[in-house]
Amino acid sequence: MRVFRGCVAAVLCLWSAVAPAGDRLTGQPLPRYAAIRATEANLRVGPGTAYAVRWQYRQRGLPVRIVREHFDWRQIEDPSGETGWMSAHLLSDWPRAIVTGAKRPLRLLRRSPGPGAGGLALLEPGVLLSVLERREGWCEVSVEGYRGWLKSDEVWGACGEP
Repeated sequence: MRVFRGCVAAVLCLWSAVAPAGDRLTGQPLPRYAAIRATEANLRVGPGTAYAVRWQYRQRGLPVRIVREHFDWRQIEDPSGETGWMSAHLLSDWPRAIVTGAKRPLRLLRRSPGPGAGGLALLEPGVLLSVLERREGWCEVSVEGYRGWLKSDEVWGACGEP
């Protein structure tokens, strides 16, 4: 009986060593949105510190899309389309978004969802937002003391479908 348990343990260890990439999954859906938790975070060309740094982010709260998991590493895509690998501990599940588009026109933050709703503020592309609620093509957000609504297609991040 002891030999049998040893064989089972050996088979399980061998199986885990040859398991395909993607491997210690969180069980959360992919793709999904997250945000950079750290004030400095490296984007690497592969899942580990032995891989070269492709990019360094210095914007805490920047939304990213997680497209793949590999143990404690996440392959992400940023709002500009840059992809690479980041350590999972540098990411948070904060619902964040970023205003998109060219520098003009500015985006109108509205009092309620709907094209006829009054405005609260004008937002430039690149402004980071905290996402509060999603509703039928609209997203309730907060930013610098304002709380209002934007159309989902005016932002990238947790307002839309990943």
